[in-house]
Amino acid sequence: MTSLPDPGALPGGPPRPSGTAFAVADGIDRAVGLFCRLVVIGSGVALTTVMTANVLARYALSSGGFRFAQELPTLLFPFFIVAGITLAAQGGLHMAVEWLYDRFAARGKAMLFVFSHLCVIASFLVLAWQARVVAAIAGVEHSPILGLPNSIGYHVVSVGAVLVAVVTATATFRVARRGWDARPQTSAEELPL
Repeated sequence: MTSLPDPGALPGGPPRPSGTAFAVADGIDRAVGLFCRLVVIGSGVALTTVMTANVLARYALSSGGFRFAQELPTLLFPFFIVAGITLAAQGGLHMAVEWLYDRFAARGKAMLFVFSHLCVIASFLVLAWQARVVAAIAGVEHSPILGLPNSIGYHVVSVGAVLVAVVTATATFRVARRGWDARPQTSAEELPL
């Protein structure tokens, strides 16, 4: 006897989970994904624009370019990188030990996934806390041209670590409730901005 296809199934993927908790997890993932995509695109465009304008200004202006353009990439780069790391984590691409999963049946794979991702969540929460501690120290100094505190990059790392912990938690929740097939299965080629 064949069963009817699940109307909530993703094309080529596992059935979409249903229920309030899964809807909340999906909403969190959508919000974090949208936010991080906007940050990657915005900071990427800003980095490219500032650096291109500075190169052109070096040849066109007698001053040799814009002074602020030396500090601005240092300020924007953490936003660009941390948002990209969060998107990779959301797609299950941030780190993997796939060879170990092959040694287990589906239930064992799910249990190992949940255990390892709980360790990842804890690690990123510790990283977030420690980045805040370092930010408090680095905030005493300011950049010479823009006058911004040197703690901005550390705050970005802290927020990014929390976001990675959140998207890892939503993936862990799905696998804990729905099994191995509910894990994020994005290939690097499929990760659009």
